[in-house]
Amino acid sequence: MAIHFDDCNLKTFFSELTLFFHEFQIRTDKQQIAFSLQALCYSSELIIKTDSVKLKQIFINLLSNAFKFTYDGRIDGGCRFDDNHNLVFYVSDTGIGIPHDKQNTIFDRFIKLNQDKNKLQEGTGLGLAIVKGLIDLLGGKIWFESEPGKGSTFYFTVPYKFENTFENHNMAEKVPVNYNFRNKTILIVEDDYFNTQYIMEVLSNKGLTIINTRYGKDAVEIASKQHIDLILMDIGLPDIDGYEAARQIKMQNKNLKIIAQTAYAANTDRQKSLDCGCDDYISKPLKHELLLLLLNEHLK
Repeated sequence: MAIHFDDCNLKTFFSELTLFFHEFQIRTDKQQIAFSLQALCYSSELIIKTDSVKLKQIFINLLSNAFKFTYDGRIDGGCRFDDNHNLVFYVSDTGIGIPHDKQNTIFDRFIKLNQDKNKLQEGTGLGLAIVKGLIDLLGGKIWFESEPGKGSTFYFTVPYKFENTFENHNMAEKVPVNYNFRNKTILIVEDDYFNTQYIMEVLSNKGLTIINTRYGKDAVEIASKQHIDLILMDIGLPDIDGYEAARQIKMQNKNLKIIAQTAYAANTDRQKSLDCGCDDYISKPLKHELLLLLLNEHLK
């Protein structure tokens, strides 16, 4: 099989799979299973170059397998970054799990699990073998965790490159001629006076209403009492940190956009900001055009 690398928008990719499997649930009478796919990535990292056709084949096989062996509970999937900022894809279910005596052979061809003690699960037993073959072909790897009676999670990686990121080359092609955020309100949470003044200068004459505070607790209170469209959240605050402030705000309003800003640009900080609910991330010192691009992306 030939490999054909193309641009893959992960948000669109998982939206299409979600629609397909919601219809699949109706056809197979499995609407009782909670189902969700999501790309836990920043907007600047949603477009990758990989073989999107084979990536979709892998997910269809893994998700079909998950639905085959799951009767209630939930099935989740998507992608996220590990501690080394490698993109890891996954499919997790609360199904019957894999017996310990089958775990060493689960990727072999024609291996099938028993649906229960009296009935053999239908199918050819090729699903996971196909997945393993496709991932091997792409030069990736697959592994899993499973507990009989409680479910399984399959993880895999495939080679990829980021495409069309905000900080990529040809940025000028992506920059709108005029930014206009009329009727939008943003909250700047920043304890450094000069950083606050810099942000306000960058955003001047853009039609924005700007509120600012240097405290995380104040940010939580402001977000609960006023209409805010987006928050620029500093992480190093003098009271509660930005992670905790973002977490509390998202508990009140999960749709409120939050962009984390920090001087600590380590991969773990990027993941922490995602885990606490932030929608994107920007490192200090802030770049003028990158800040405007992020606002333009999230204030649409």
